[in-house]
Amino acid sequence: MSLRSSLYSQRKPLLAVVALLGTGFLIIALLGYYAAHVSVREHILKTLYVNLLIGLLVTLAVLAILYRLINSYQQRIDAQATLDGLTELPNRRGFDLLAVQALHEAQREPRPLTALLVELDDFKRLDTTHGHIATDQLLTGFARNLTESLRHSDIVCRWSADAFVVLLKDTDGPTGLRIAEKIRQHIEKQRYFCSGKQLQVTVSLGLTTLQDEDTLHSLLSRTDHALQRARQTGCNRTCVEMPHSSYE
Repeated sequence: MSLRSSLYSQRKPLLAVVALLGTGFLIIALLGYYAAHVSVREHILKTLYVNLLIGLLVTLAVLAILYRLINSYQQRIDAQATLDGLTELPNRRGFDLLAVQALHEAQREPRPLTALLVELDDFKRLDTTHGHIATDQLLTGFARNLTESLRHSDIVCRWSADAFVVLLKDTDGPTGLRIAEKIRQHIEKQRYFCSGKQLQVTVSLGLTTLQDEDTLHSLLSRTDHALQRARQTGCNRTCVEMPHSSYE
């Protein structure tokens, strides 16, 4: 059972409480009515009905508050489950939700779609040399610069500690390559001030385009192999994997 189903299922017990309280007030009212003397029966009945109404209003107010708290809690859980806490970009789980829809739309139309895998060069060395706090600040700044280089319609997420995946909607291979090179050159010019130090980084990129028979796995596999070639041939470059290449 999903977390959402678990949280929302708590509404049923709340409604049951309301029903039980209402039934209890009604039973008390009826018992009091028949047990009381005729002369005071009407007064007792009015009093019990007033108490019943107050009790129901209080119960409904409590139920409304609990309902809002559950919804607020669910929203926070959803955000934590699909967003990377450091960069505030979608994480892998969030990316999967967005990417499946993007692939479905691109293959149905059909419309071009380009996938990029962007990795910071020598990130482990930077982390060892400058420490986690500095590299966390670096990642935050890099994620911001990467997002600024893309359109609002594009999908970008943090894929691993030092890698980010991008889906460029309505973008063919040549256009995607120009965008990838624009990203690479833009990052190379940046200076990141982290923990009193000025850091300069480069990135390597792997690129491929969506084909009719592609799944998300096959698309990302080609992108990953393109990135591996970029790393093996010197870093700070973009490599393209041909669409007919398949890695399962």
